Amino acid sequence: MAERFDPSAYAYAHRGLWTTGGLPENSLAAFLAAAEHGLGIEFDVRPSADGIPVIFHDPVLDRTTEQTGAVESRISAELTEISLIGGGAIITLETLLEAWPATTPLLCEMKVDGATDSARFARTVADLMMRHTGPAAMMSFCTEAVAATPEHVQRGQLILPSSMSGATDLAATAVTKVDYLACHTSDAADPGLQAARSTLPLITWTVKDTDACEALSAITDSQIFEGFDPALAKRHILNT
Repeated sequence: MAERFDPSAYAYAHRGLWTTGGLPENSLAAFLAAAEHGLGIEFDVRPSADGIPVIFHDPVLDRTTEQTGAVESRISAELTEISLIGGGAIITLETLLEAWPATTPLLCEMKVDGATDSARFARTVADLMMRHTGPAAMMSFCTEAVAATPEHVQRGQLILPSSMSGATDLAATAVTKVDYLACHTSDAADPGLQAARSTLPLITWTVKDTDACEALSAITDSQIFEGFDPALAKRHILNT
């Protein structure tokens, strides 16, 4: 079963340790590169047409592959034959879990849009995560998906940026019990979120430079980062 862990004990590579012109985001190679640097990873899962969780951020294939169309319109066997721009191919969640060394955590973000049944998808993902023997958590912007995640799986609530949602109480969620909150960098100093840190770790995303990383380290418990030296990220985030 997936193990519980302290989110503040790790730094997290956003969609793996990818680089522009190098390893593609959400690719197995980018994930394993993060593991080699002692990083946890954040990654995205969404359902294929046959209900298999595949790792892909966008609802459509166009940006990171040479294909077009909705991810949810293709069965998993088709999707895993599609190459990512820059190398590698789309993988399933099961493939990642089999390859992951399980020494650092997985932050699995459930993407819920289109025709996705949020509760059913959360249960499908949870079934796979519960077979994993390393530290792992599930999270989503969708409160229904988070609520449907079994309590014995560590779960987090992603919070939409207040600039998009207009929300004033960012620490409030429809879920009765979560293990951490995750907010946009622009909301990290929010008084409600800072108050919530007394009982819930606060992770922020996506941190894209060392200056922001250093500044945010005092007001967050960990960070999801991309685009700069992982050693510097760990130094600022973990104070090591």
